[in-house]
Amino acid sequence: MRIAQLTTNFQTVSARFGKAIGSHVGTLTDGLVRRGHELHVFAPSDSETLGELHSVTETLARGSTPRDLSQHLTNLNISRCYEFAPKNIDIVHSHFTLLSSYIAAISDVPTLVSVHSPIDERMRDFANAFKSLRYVSFSLAQRTLAPELNWYANIYHGVDMNLFEFNPEPEDYFLYLGRITEDKGVHHAIAAAKAAGVPLRIAGTSYPAEGYWQKEVEPHIDATNVRYFGEASFESKIELLQKAKGLLFPTQVDEVFGYAMIEAMACGTPVIGFNNGSVPEIVKDGVTGFVVEDADQMADAIRKIGTIDRKKVRQRAETFFSVEKMIAGYEAVYKRIIAETAYSRNKKNGGAA
Repeated sequence: MRIAQLTTNFQTVSARFGKAIGSHVGTLTDGLVRRGHELHVFAPSDSETLGELHSVTETLARGSTPRDLSQHLTNLNISRCYEFAPKNIDIVHSHFTLLSSYIAAISDVPTLVSVHSPIDERMRDFANAFKSLRYVSFSLAQRTLAPELNWYANIYHGVDMNLFEFNPEPEDYFLYLGRITEDKGVHHAIAAAKAAGVPLRIAGTSYPAEGYWQKEVEPHIDATNVRYFGEASFESKIELLQKAKGLLFPTQVDEVFGYAMIEAMACGTPVIGFNNGSVPEIVKDGVTGFVVEDADQMADAIRKIGTIDRKKVRQRAETFFSVEKMIAGYEAVYKRIIAETAYSRNKKNGGAA
């Protein structure tokens, strides 16, 4: 198959990139190339991919490029993809929730849309204008946020089990990994760890301008019980996950997926997550971790973490969240869409049904 991966100018595409969209597109592309497919990646020029890279700009640093110019460069990236597609591509896989839809809706080349960003009330009318496009969800929970869309397939994210190696002997700490914002609930992780009397390590990007960091997180950092490591590199993230007794995932929102959960599970590290969004779909309560309602229950779950068999955690990750399973899922969906498109064209042109 000839496949285009169309993604944002704001994230570098690489299987080892720290941001979810960039690493997802990079991992998917490299895996498909290894399976013999022809991949064209419309992404920033500093991306690292086994596919053929098509770029209109380097990764756009937020704030350093004028907003209007960033918008034009984004639209140019999308335009170049669909200009290239008719003679060279069998299917476009767009990682824009909405922006590519304006062209996808009138293009003869079929498009599959991954919904990486939440569809809030401001965007709902725009999304509904293109609800008949083919959408892929990352969890069944995601579909409940926009049930009116044409959810064509559900494919869980996957991680490389060779990179995220199993570790049966963790050290004595728990981990929070992710953006340090109020909707991610870092303050609940801190409260639960303190109540349970366990060390907590925090890794992720902080946003001081929001005020949440100074009010809810920074006052608790003491370099002993609560330690902050900043944004972790790909390699250090894996090490932190492997050595943690458990990952704390106190999300306050309906999480679409949550890569950190399956990365932890691949290492054999159980997850304690709040009962929001995809958490109960990914974490099997009592087997690969615990699904809880608040910080008090999270503290109780921390105290019970020794009842979780890390080998079973790894086994569930291998069964449901391997990169091989993810890539095979997309490969099957692409083939089905291409076949349906060919059938429709043949029927439209008077061919046999």
